[in-house]
Amino acid sequence: MVKLVVNGKAVDVDADDDSPLLWALRDKSITTIEGLAVPAARPGHPSDVGALHAVQAAWLAENVPQCGYCQAGQIMSTVALLRANPTPTDADIDSVLSANLCRCGTYPRIRRAVHRAAEALRR
Repeated sequence: MVKLVVNGKAVDVDADDDSPLLWALRDKSITTIEGLAVPAARPGHPSDVGALHAVQAAWLAENVPQCGYCQAGQIMSTVALLRANPTPTDADIDSVLSANLCRCGTYPRIRRAVHRAAEALRR
């Protein structure tokens, strides 16, 4: 049995200790895009979904999402970028997010959203 922490909750995974990383991530805390938002006051209540993370809110404010193909990767990479570098330049953003292809070409909006989120997180 392997224990994982996903979105702050302990999860047991039925895997051998020698399982490859591909099969079971061991000794790591995992946050998915769903785990970024501030939890709702009444979990499970449909009208109380909690507050969006600053990056998610910036994505919506800049109208970044279109097809959704890249959104989870772009958002999670942005969260990691801003944790490491709270004042990224356009070159920093382009470098970190270059691994996430945006089929819709919303790169200018993505950059604006990253800068907006960075500013919100600095406040």
